Amino acid sequence: MSLAPGGFFIPASPSPIVKAILEGVADAIQVAVHRFKGDLGEVVGRGATGANTQRIDLVAEQAAFAYLKDRGRPYTVVSEEAGRAGEEGEWTLVLDPVDGTHNAVRGFPAFGVSIAAVPRAPRGKAERLRDVMAGLVRDLVTGHTYFAEAGKGAFLNDRPIRVRKPFAPRDTVFDVYLGEKAHADSLLVANAARRVRNLGAASLDLCLVAKGATDLYYLHSAEVGHELRAMDVAAGVLIVREAGGEVVGLDRQPLDMDMSPAARANVIAYGDEKILEMLP
Repeated sequence: MSLAPGGFFIPASPSPIVKAILEGVADAIQVAVHRFKGDLGEVVGRGATGANTQRIDLVAEQAAFAYLKDRGRPYTVVSEEAGRAGEEGEWTLVLDPVDGTHNAVRGFPAFGVSIAAVPRAPRGKAERLRDVMAGLVRDLVTGHTYFAEAGKGAFLNDRPIRVRKPFAPRDTVFDVYLGEKAHADSLLVANAARRVRNLGAASLDLCLVAKGATDLYYLHSAEVGHELRAMDVAAGVLIVREAGGEVVGLDRQPLDMDMSPAARANVIAYGDEKILEMLP
């Protein structure tokens, strides 16, 4: 391990131990969520982002921290509920214990675990999305696991995946958020597609782009404070990029943001860059 000019700790690459830790956290959460028999939607407090913490979120996060404690290795964790917590180690884990909480509570089968590993930043500074070295998304309904490591490609259940490129203009499938907070541009984007889908779990929506199931994922919130959180996208952005796609902001520049509970961003993910020509 060495120090970059900015003071970041830079491991040569994520070791097999890091991948095993990401998988282990996802396994622990999957077991805990599936075993829990109480009210998943019970509000039990407020998380670091200010949003309500529901029982399923707390059960999942506690399972993750218990797993890491049992391993006896120091990790800083940035999580939607606990905020920045844990011990200082070589890696910071950016965790959304349950992405798609509302889906899980309502019984809609689309929710998962998102966890990314990024070299720990110096004290007082936040890690950046661009520095994420490994990311894992576990679909908690199907058990499918998406994984990517910087420079080594993206995988679904250990099989390589790629974005859809080139896209077929007459057979486009766009994934567009169209809820009450959606910007008016979102409807224009949806109208440009042959078909429109949306899971409501950003990490899984990003993985649909990565495996070529959708050509585009578009989330533009009309209200500040309702954009995607860093924990929602930290793993999925790397997975899309390693699958040959890109994730940008509304300015069409590669997405980057602090890996902190307060950070939020609007997102456009795609396989083929030419698809941006279809957008307003």
